Amino acid sequence: MRRVLFFLLVLLATFLLVQAAFSLQWPITHDEAPLFYETFLMHDQGRVPYRDIFDFQMPGSFAAYSALGLLSGFSAFRIRILDLLLLSTLLTVTFFLMRRFGRPAALAAALLFGLRYLQGGPSMSLQREYILLIFIALAVWVTLFDDLIFRRRILIGLLFGLAAVIKPHAAIGLLPILLFDITEIIKRLKLTLLKAAAESILPTSAGFLIPVLIIIAWLGFAGALIPFLGIAVNYWPLYSQINGQMEITLPAQRMFFLLDQVWRLGGNGFWLIPAMIGIFLNQNRRTYLLVSLALSYAIYPALSGQFFPYHYIPFIYFIILLGSLSISKINLQSLTFKSLLIQLISFIFLCALIRPSSTFIRQLEGRSIATSTDRSAEIAQFLQKNLEKGDTVQPLDWTGGALLAMLETRAHIATPYVFDFYFYHHVSTSYIKFLRADFINDLQTSPPRFIIEVTAIDKPWISGADTSREFPELREFLNGNYSVTIQKEDYVIYMRH
Repeated sequence: MRRVLFFLLVLLATFLLVQAAFSLQWPITHDEAPLFYETFLMHDQGRVPYRDIFDFQMPGSFAAYSALGLLSGFSAFRIRILDLLLLSTLLTVTFFLMRRFGRPAALAAALLFGLRYLQGGPSMSLQREYILLIFIALAVWVTLFDDLIFRRRILIGLLFGLAAVIKPHAAIGLLPILLFDITEIIKRLKLTLLKAAAESILPTSAGFLIPVLIIIAWLGFAGALIPFLGIAVNYWPLYSQINGQMEITLPAQRMFFLLDQVWRLGGNGFWLIPAMIGIFLNQNRRTYLLVSLALSYAIYPALSGQFFPYHYIPFIYFIILLGSLSISKINLQSLTFKSLLIQLISFIFLCALIRPSSTFIRQLEGRSIATSTDRSAEIAQFLQKNLEKGDTVQPLDWTGGALLAMLETRAHIATPYVFDFYFYHHVSTSYIKFLRADFINDLQTSPPRFIIEVTAIDKPWISGADTSREFPELREFLNGNYSVTIQKEDYVIYMRH
């Protein structure tokens, strides 16, 4: 039985290495393109987020992508290498985190999550949930040490603080860890609940505040704190009403929508079967901590209210850890053949949940990986031939390829507005009206030589109440100052008269 398990683990490792090698050919795509383009503007033009770049992302996202951009030089191949280095780091942490449950479980957990990550293809690559998960996994590893001393609690808080400056609700996993720690303090030191809570929460909170205060100080010194707070107060409430289908969820419907989506677990419910077997076979406090973390990150997507696939990355991670526990005791001689058979079936079921990504299959078939990258190549070729020194470009796009073309040609943007989807939802609100007016004013003040409008279906369009695809002031500006130089089915390039 152990030989069968060993053979399956070798197959998983081989499959992981093959897919990892193929992933080196992945282009920059989806959310990577706008985030890397924004960090290019930070490095090349000295632009500061929120002050010179209008975006609703957290400062930690800019910091993470800025580091990746600096290390890679915005080369797609180097970005893929960094992606695999980060994945290797996470899988190494996972192995040591799970080694307390047995070496087979540790290997299975690392290999299965690695395959599950690559299954997402380029669109899931370097998503912010994946980056913040590295900090969370490190924090859980530290938590599972036998004795949480003062400096380890500070480290746990620091790691969750780093995750929270990327996405604030990532800190939800800190709650079960604090409860776990407080319970242990009461049991070991016989302290009252209040004293135990103080001993756990105070150093953890101190560590948590370190990255938060550093970010606040940086924004303050850069003159970006007030613009950031303006976006947080005025735009975040509007964006939070956009659901996973890119539709506006009205306040009256929001609670029903959240309840309807939470139990679905993003289509990952089959992972619960091996996870339940793993929990049954390992009923101890460390397992219960992993269970509480899985439950916390099952709720995590509801906190944003959008339920995009990448929002489930932390939940999938912890549910895979629980599933790998189903083989944690496979080396014990005292187990019966029936128990070993159940564990082996559970592991085979885990393996069956891992499928090759559609991107990997397309690569094997010699087909194009993503249509938006084909479009961006055409746009980049045009810009390469026609851009002159001092020219600026304005994209009317989100993830449709224009920003990738501008990144590849190092084109400078004309306004602080990297995306245009802000202008087409909640169009009756005073804040969106202000953004529209400010955008037109920026175009009139510094008219770009080229304007690239992506009209393809894979450019996300927001629908529902109070949305529109019309922007009369922009059309008037285009008609009066620009002519169409290239018109394709999925994009248009305008050139200034």
